Amino acid sequence: MLHSPALRILALTGALAACSGPQEDISSWAHACHIGSYAMDAGGIIDIGASSETHLRWRTLDGRVGRIAAGEDGVWSGTTGWSDLADPARFELGTCEDGTIRVTGVEDSDGSGTRLNFTSQDIRFEGDGVELAGRLVWPEGAESAPLAVLVHGSEDWSALDYASLQRILPAQGIAAFVYDKRGTGGSTGSYTQDFDLLAADAAAAHATALDMAGDLIDASGYLGGSQGGWVAPLAATMSQPDFVIASFGLAESPLAEDREQVQMELREAGYGPDVLAQALEVTNATGHLLATDFQEGHEELDRVKQAYGDEPWFDEIVGEITRDMIIRPLWQFRMGYAILGVSTPWGHEPVPVLRQVEAPMLWVLAGADREAPSANTRVILTDLQAEGRAIDIAFFPDTDHGIMRFIEDENGDRQTLGYADGYLTLLADWIRTGGFDGTYGDAELAARE
Repeated sequence: MLHSPALRILALTGALAACSGPQEDISSWAHACHIGSYAMDAGGIIDIGASSETHLRWRTLDGRVGRIAAGEDGVWSGTTGWSDLADPARFELGTCEDGTIRVTGVEDSDGSGTRLNFTSQDIRFEGDGVELAGRLVWPEGAESAPLAVLVHGSEDWSALDYASLQRILPAQGIAAFVYDKRGTGGSTGSYTQDFDLLAADAAAAHATALDMAGDLIDASGYLGGSQGGWVAPLAATMSQPDFVIASFGLAESPLAEDREQVQMELREAGYGPDVLAQALEVTNATGHLLATDFQEGHEELDRVKQAYGDEPWFDEIVGEITRDMIIRPLWQFRMGYAILGVSTPWGHEPVPVLRQVEAPMLWVLAGADREAPSANTRVILTDLQAEGRAIDIAFFPDTDHGIMRFIEDENGDRQTLGYADGYLTLLADWIRTGGFDGTYGDAELAARE
């Protein structure tokens, strides 16, 4: 959810990865010409995107994912999802001019495929004091279409280069506007987690997309993932979208995210209510310091460290930022925070913002999300529904952050296999129809009244 300011390297020998600067140009990669979505003769769509200078990543609309590299025979193969598990998929990529692929080992999509010809137009536009690099991607053959502005999570890499939804949505008839957030890729400025600034940039992206596509747009709105679940509703209060989607985000504050992560981690480690109550004292102390910009709470942090520092569970605390604050003297943490901090609004409260959003909203939640535990958010959204807010909720049980399927070993370590079945089609269907249009895998759907 939040891009940690990397305080675990407090010796400060690391690079400021979150700051703006030159980034790689993937167009120079030998395999960049194969990036695109392909309509398979056997049915279905396979998207191929960038992964690294030597790898590509493929995705299907039902959520299967793999990472592939070229073998000595020219056939591309690799692993499942983001795991180290071997995958049976094999890809033969045509020439750059061909725009074709041949696939085996991907059930229901084996055989030949032809790249979809999206209409793509790059643009530079003004954000809040910065110049942003954007792109409008239009579905093949569409005379009109709904449009989604893709709002970033906390990533510090180029969305223009790596965001697969800029193709996966157009492959389903939805236009997409993607842009590099400030301080990343081709955009100017410095990386930040100032939600108000990021929301102003998103609103500028929305206005730019409307100017570019004009009367061709049936409806327009925001699709924000992770941290974008905080930013997209804010952007909606600065503009007039027709819809807002918040996926694997939180209707709680960033401090609540840290607190809930710590509670979940300790529960999974087998600790009971007494320890959880003591850990809550710790996160309340670290949270108060952050929320007051270190003006209040020093004595309480000293107290909990003295009281619980020798307890075995204390060393197991991670959270979003609490561990960084408790494993070293506070002055040392603050030195790193002053250099690497990214203006995170720790006390941001989403609910008042959600009450200001007039457009219908879809919230997609992961039931086993370790990065953004969703239980409290589901309760909050259900209460907002009961108030009459235009909110739909899709809850995918047994999925992690990103609405991702995973396997877990005996130590609780997870390997990510791909998206939940139904997730990618849900996004497109809801944008197109303004509501749920059937069932989506194992998702538990709660439609607004």
